[in-house]
Amino acid sequence: MTSAPTGLTLHVTDEQADPEELEELTGRLRRELLDLDVESVDRVREGTPPPGTRAVDVAAAGALVVAVAQSQVIVAIVEAIRSWLTGSSRRSVKIAIGGDVLELVGQSTAEQRRLIDEWLTRRSAQ
Repeated sequence: MTSAPTGLTLHVTDEQADPEELEELTGRLRRELLDLDVESVDRVREGTPPPGTRAVDVAAAGALVVAVAQSQVIVAIVEAIRSWLTGSSRRSVKIAIGGDVLELVGQSTAEQRRLIDEWLTRRSAQ
C-alpha cells in the first residue's frame, strides 16, 4: 500500500562527541538509511549562516528528516537505527512523526525492543 510520504524527524546525540564528530556520526546513519526503501534522507536546516560564509543555510547538528512513501518502511528504519545504536552506549536517537516520539537511549536490548514495539503499534493504529 502506497500513501502520501511520511516524514520522520531524527535527532542523533552522542554525549562525548564534539560537533564535527556528531556531524560524521549523523552522516554515517544517513548513508545507512539511504540504503533502505526511503524517498529521501535530508539534513535539517536552520538559522542563517555566519557572516562571511558562503553557506545558504546551516545544518542542525545531528538532525535528519526521512521521507517514506510506504508506512512499512518505518519498521526497517527503526530496526536500522536500533542496530546502529549497538555500536556505542553513548549514542541516542529520537525518532518523531508529528508529536509521537520514540527515544532510544542506551536501554537494554529487551527494553529497546519493548519501546520499539509499543511505538510501532501506536504508529500502525493511526
